[in-house]
Amino acid sequence: MSEYTPSDKVVAGVAAVEAAEEALKQRRQELREAVAADLLANPEVTNKVVADKLPFTEEYVRKIARDFDVPRKRQPTVRSIKNTKRTGR
Repeated sequence: MSEYTPSDKVVAGVAAVEAAEEALKQRRQELREAVAADLLANPEVTNKVVADKLPFTEEYVRKIARDFDVPRKRQPTVRSIKNTKRTGR
C-alpha cells in the first residue's frame, strides 16, 4: 500500500467543493419554498404558467406544489371505473 497523503491544497479543495454543494442544496430548497409561496399567493396561476417563466418543467412545479401542499387549481376529472356501491353478493 502506498503512503499517499493529500496535500493541503487538495484537502482545502475538497472542503470547498463540499461547502459549495451544501450551499447549493440550501439555495435550491429556498427556491422551492419561494415557488410554492408564489403558487399560494396567486391561486389563478397554473403550474404551466409558472414553469414557462422558470427553468423548470411543468411536472417539477407540480411536484413542488404537492410537496408544499399547494391546493389544486381544479378538481381531478378522472374517476375510478369501479362501482363504489357494493351489493350483498
